Amino acid sequence: MKNLLLLALFFSFFASSNGQDLYTIKVGTFRDVKADDFATLKGQGFIYGAPGPENTTDVYLGQFSSQPKALTVAQNLTANGFRNAQAMLLPLGTGQQVTMIQIAFHSGTRPIDWATLERAGQLYVESVDGVTKILTGVYPDARTAAGFLPAIRELGYTDAFVRNINNVRLIPITPFESGIKKPLIPFSLQTAKTTTATPDAPNPAPNPASPQTYGSSPQPYNPPATNPAPAYGETTTGLSPAAASGLPAPANSAALPAIDGKTKRHSAAELQRVLKEKGYYTGSIDGYYGPGTTSAYETAWTDMPVIRKYRKLTELVLEPAGNRDLVGQWPEVQVLLAVAEDIAAGTANDTRARLLVQQRAEIVAATQPLNAAAASRVNNWASTVWANLGDWAVEDPLHAQIFSAFRLSYHQSMVRLEDHYMQQGLSAANAKDLATAMLQNLTGAQLDRFL
Repeated sequence: MKNLLLLALFFSFFASSNGQDLYTIKVGTFRDVKADDFATLKGQGFIYGAPGPENTTDVYLGQFSSQPKALTVAQNLTANGFRNAQAMLLPLGTGQQVTMIQIAFHSGTRPIDWATLERAGQLYVESVDGVTKILTGVYPDARTAAGFLPAIRELGYTDAFVRNINNVRLIPITPFESGIKKPLIPFSLQTAKTTTATPDAPNPAPNPASPQTYGSSPQPYNPPATNPAPAYGETTTGLSPAAASGLPAPANSAALPAIDGKTKRHSAAELQRVLKEKGYYTGSIDGYYGPGTTSAYETAWTDMPVIRKYRKLTELVLEPAGNRDLVGQWPEVQVLLAVAEDIAAGTANDTRARLLVQQRAEIVAATQPLNAAAASRVNNWASTVWANLGDWAVEDPLHAQIFSAFRLSYHQSMVRLEDHYMQQGLSAANAKDLATAMLQNLTGAQLDRFL
């Protein structure tokens, strides 16, 4: 009791007195686990995970509005075998207000039907003191969210409503929490070797941006500075490491290749097709990226609600400096990556993503065409993904809207990449193959389940 009192006093010294503080408990760092493995703890709070280093998972229990309760639960966990359990103060002051749609409310320990709920889109929860609110988003503003509200209510969530929330309070729902596993296609490269980490090894230099940690715990595990915990407090949209490594912050001065309007190509025709379907383009689908296509695309870029949503998402993502490659700074590519991550809905192959990033610079700088076998592989990948995404899009009205954003950003990115490679001396046909390879590199980890 004496130790608990001292900890509470220490806790209070650092915590603000505005009554708005929020706490979580880091249970520990584990390998190959899911939320159901901690079923005995569910009555004490919401179990959730965040990616740790070297394929580990940082497991959390929360959240709590009371300092004493968080400390008491952490002490109980320590006494019951979770020797690294520790209470944490969440950095609400560093968060941003984001627009979400709340679709459901849950309390108690009864199971949550995640498979049904995920039809509404990427899911998040706000769970405080045993009360769990389930939300979807993020939307760029209340007007855009209101536009999505009728479709969500048609799914059966008649009480769904738009609300603003501090993003630090949001917990993204991934396969760890939902238990829903999507098939991933194995991918192998000869450029990297996996090393084995020791999860209980202490970090000698705690990350100052991480939540403040309080309590007594032998050799607490603190994630490295490149992976602050909890991850959901640092990444507004709950994007996985696959996205964090490839989704740069907006760049206003990115060097964009000029688009050649005199070259007839499939990518321009497909862009014209989606622009025409959405009412932005009235010309013929001729495959030439002329003034009419330029004007239509620019109008869609600023007017199309789903594109505005993903543009806003690219502004909210916090990405480590140094991960910003040339192509990743292009606005259309930023939006494409945000859309692909939303489609993945937490199932992105993070291991593959890290390997793909290692290849990226080489593909961007390529001045020689792909060999026949490589060209065949990337084009087969594209045709398979497009066919399966088309089937996915007709399953749900929300899928259809997301698919429209994917089509627009993919084909615009394809046009831009083709011009990039043609400016490096490649023919239009060879540029098309390399552009497809680049798009596979950028989105392959997120779209694995569509192969």
